[in-house]
Amino acid sequence: MRSVVSALSIAGSDSGGGAGIQADIQTMAALGVYPCTVITAITAQNTSRVNHITPVDSHSIRKQIESVFSDIPIRAIKIGMVYNKEIISIVSSYLKKYEGPIVLDPVLAAGTGAKLLLEKYLEEFKSKLIPLAVLITPNINEAQKLSGIKIRTESDITEAAFKIKELGAKNVIVKGGHFNDSKYVVDILIDKNNRATRISNARIHVNETHGSGCNFSAAMTAFIAKKFPISSSCIMANKYVQESLSEAINLGNGLPVNAPLFSMYDDACRYRTMIDLTTAVSELTTIHGFREFIPETQSNMVYALPYAKNANEVAGVDGRIVKLINGFRPGGMVKFGASKHVASAVLSFMKFNPLIRSAVNIRFDDALLDSCKSLYPTTEYCRDEEPEKLKQIEGRTISWGVQKALLKNPKSEIIYHKGDFKKEPMILVFGQHPLEMIVKIREIIRRY
Repeated sequence: MRSVVSALSIAGSDSGGGAGIQADIQTMAALGVYPCTVITAITAQNTSRVNHITPVDSHSIRKQIESVFSDIPIRAIKIGMVYNKEIISIVSSYLKKYEGPIVLDPVLAAGTGAKLLLEKYLEEFKSKLIPLAVLITPNINEAQKLSGIKIRTESDITEAAFKIKELGAKNVIVKGGHFNDSKYVVDILIDKNNRATRISNARIHVNETHGSGCNFSAAMTAFIAKKFPISSSCIMANKYVQESLSEAINLGNGLPVNAPLFSMYDDACRYRTMIDLTTAVSELTTIHGFREFIPETQSNMVYALPYAKNANEVAGVDGRIVKLINGFRPGGMVKFGASKHVASAVLSFMKFNPLIRSAVNIRFDDALLDSCKSLYPTTEYCRDEEPEKLKQIEGRTISWGVQKALLKNPKSEIIYHKGDFKKEPMILVFGQHPLEMIVKIREIIRRY
């Protein structure tokens, strides 16, 4: 069993999924930390507004905290929405006994403007929770509320951060995303030794997003749980949120939403696609007799991302798979966008069956075609029927041909054509995975 770092988020639930406990879960998981949760309030909200807030009773909050701590080692805690006096009291009373780091995100209001901490309990929040924090992460508006300082300049940010630190937090970072600067976002970190660190990033031109503050404080908690120093955690969390902001999505009619897991899914798909295709191409080079299957225009093996829409989302062999005097070899490395023709074929096939993401082209002859037909459902298209206007656009005739062939037999796994003027006849073998291509090539060679 692999060892896992766990962290705890104490926060409200966002029915829209962009902020609160949902954002914390996504962020911590994306950064390789197992997220435990204590829900303090249930909000009915979306990207446009908060419609309703139901605070969770203190007994339920206490039971959630006890259940987590009685079983799971928690390396760091993030505190988010604490709506009223009872929630502040029960959370602070339990966390006084906790010896690990606590990150406090002073969630005073939602990005849409709704109060997430009743204003009459702000002093209670300041006196009971801020002294527990190894780090507090206010934005400009929150820093003004907590410090009483009107922030107009960068030096005001620093002054406010020092003022908040006097309330008892060991470290303070004031996030400058709401500060009126057209080119850069500046965060100011005041550490436990009263040293000021200026963290600057180019501004991404998004007026406001839903959940970025939660993403930042949850990322901070994840990095601190992994025992990174506070200053390093701030820089890494800052970079993480910067990247997620660049991929914010317009989910509803209101604010754009940060999507911390989307880039992770994309990266994982790309990594897996590259590894699987590289493995299959390496395996292909061990197949005795494949050289005789390579056409004059050479072969390629491709593997598309699950959501591929163009050739840049299909991995292939750069330089194709080429014949040598006594064998064959890949012309270059596996990379995305390396194939036009075979990639075009698999993209067209995916429109009929999205599970079919891999393909390889081999030469045409009648005996080889008979071998293919004896093993797998096979269909064809005629290149002399290609629309004249498509012939002028490279790769378009292949898309047309694959679609034409699949309309004849949608269950086909092999598609062939007998060529045309200056067009070499070809057989295309399709499958779900590159290693399936290896199995099929071996079978075709054996039967040939």
